Amino acid sequence: MHDISQAQSVMGQTFLDAVRDQLLLFDGAEANPITGALLPPMYIPVGLERMQMLWQRKLAVPQFSASAAPATSQAGEPCQEFHPLLVPIGDDTTGDLLVVDNRPGELRGSVLNWSTADGYFGTPSWPGVADMWADVARALEAGVARGIEGDTDPPLTFNGCAAVFTADGYLEWEF
Repeated sequence: MHDISQAQSVMGQTFLDAVRDQLLLFDGAEANPITGALLPPMYIPVGLERMQMLWQRKLAVPQFSASAAPATSQAGEPCQEFHPLLVPIGDDTTGDLLVVDNRPGELRGSVLNWSTADGYFGTPSWPGVADMWADVARALEAGVARGIEGDTDPPLTFNGCAAVFTADGYLEWEF
């Protein structure tokens, strides 16, 4: 718990219980091109150390142009610049992140896709971290093997992905 407290201090915020719970359960995963990404459509869960590194790296990057809309202070609202109250929980290894929106407001705690090129626009991918994991678990349990035709399409996650397993048993998320 000490490391989580230290990270909260470094990042100048208090993590939501769901984020702390995730960090206490496991310390992220390593990028592995063979096994794929656990979080759809292409994110690898990050541990505490990587979370802090990604957060610091995003804040250190010069922001978009001065004419760009400023980062808003309300959860769920669009922001082109990386806001200091966005908490990285997933990394696609290309610069795009899955983040928990820790800004105040009704949508505080929602999970967003944050793009290096576009920032965040649209609706949250999930209402919260627990919803994300429940959705992923449901999709994995109902996933299908590639090439197997079934009576129904596999269920989609809230963000529109289906769990498909390769002949070798590896997970791929398909839109």
